Amino acid sequence: MLIHTEPVNLRRAWRRLVEQQIDGMRLSPDQMQRFNAGSAPDRFRHFLLTGLGSLVLFNLFLISDWYMVPDVFNLAIAARLYVLTPAVLALVVTGYVVRGWWLAHVPPWVMEVLGMVGTMAVSASLGVLMLATQSEQLSVYRAGLVPILVFGNLVQRLRFRYALASTLFNLGVCVGTMALRQDLSRPYAVVEVPLALLLVLVAIYTLVSNFNLEMDERQRFLQTERAYALRTELEHSHRSLGDLSNRDPLTGLANRRRFDSYLNDALQALPASGSALALALIDVDHFKAFNDRYGHPAGDQCLRLIAQALTDALPPGPCLLARWGGEEFALVMQGTDPADAMKVAEVLRAAVAALRMRHEASITSEHVSISVGLAMLDRVEDADASDAIKRLLKQADQALYQSKQDGRNQCTMAG
Repeated sequence: MLIHTEPVNLRRAWRRLVEQQIDGMRLSPDQMQRFNAGSAPDRFRHFLLTGLGSLVLFNLFLISDWYMVPDVFNLAIAARLYVLTPAVLALVVTGYVVRGWWLAHVPPWVMEVLGMVGTMAVSASLGVLMLATQSEQLSVYRAGLVPILVFGNLVQRLRFRYALASTLFNLGVCVGTMALRQDLSRPYAVVEVPLALLLVLVAIYTLVSNFNLEMDERQRFLQTERAYALRTELEHSHRSLGDLSNRDPLTGLANRRRFDSYLNDALQALPASGSALALALIDVDHFKAFNDRYGHPAGDQCLRLIAQALTDALPPGPCLLARWGGEEFALVMQGTDPADAMKVAEVLRAAVAALRMRHEASITSEHVSISVGLAMLDRVEDADASDAIKRLLKQADQALYQSKQDGRNQCTMAG
């Protein structure tokens, strides 16, 4: 059996590789803002530390200035100690003092630009010395541009676009000084081209490393974003499931489970509230007859409309309306008194009556109506709160029964 293979298209493979790398660097504007904001504190601290370290290394090169370009040593001292060192030190000290304000008000790109300009300034100072010296060591001295490249691209880790700009400037200093200093007969001129090629290679290697470092940082950011989004979605799903487990699927009101939990919590808070707790049991009058006359789908719609009417009529303040079961609803009101509780019950009864839903099978009213039984509790005398709940429910149920006995479509307070 022969295996047929197609020749590898190197150009297409290379282009795909480059596109994948570039796509790895791309972030949306919102993502870019979060990326910069999240990395700003660490990068700011890194810039301060590398700034201090660069001063030490930068001034150590005075040793090479003394040996290789002694004729411009005074200029080297002036450039290194009197110009660049105070400028960098001032930026580092100022940044440390106002770091909180800086991170809050200054865009991240400003820090990158300052780092890029600092790297360029070091390259430029070296270029000035190379243009001013008459030393025969000039060709070898030009190798000092290499550590500047390494520092900017790998130690300071400028963002890629700024690293690219400072690298091109560094290479420009190399080419420019080579072109402008052909007037000197130097014993080491033979190394100029190899050193220039070395500088180009170092530039390429360090830029590739810089690019990969930034891409890895962005990829970690995207992974963190995806993990956070997944965690948020899971938490939202968990809350939604928790909410569904406490909701009646037909009316959208709290279910019996949520009602029991709320009533128990309200009872626990009762001694500290300083006011009474009211429980209202609400029953739809002759609902079985409504179902028999109009059908169960109409009955379900009737319960949904009643639930919405009761919800719209709820008083302000802490309370919970729940579907008690079947055609019954329950309302818990905290911080109320018997008179106010009775007013709320009448408002609820009137709200359902205002729906004017036809109920031809009712012997109480030609429209759907409700009966309400109320019970109050102002203190818990029992050590076990469950006994108080049972007593409160029994009183409300007896009051509801009394409303039905008295003709329905009315509210009764437990005596």
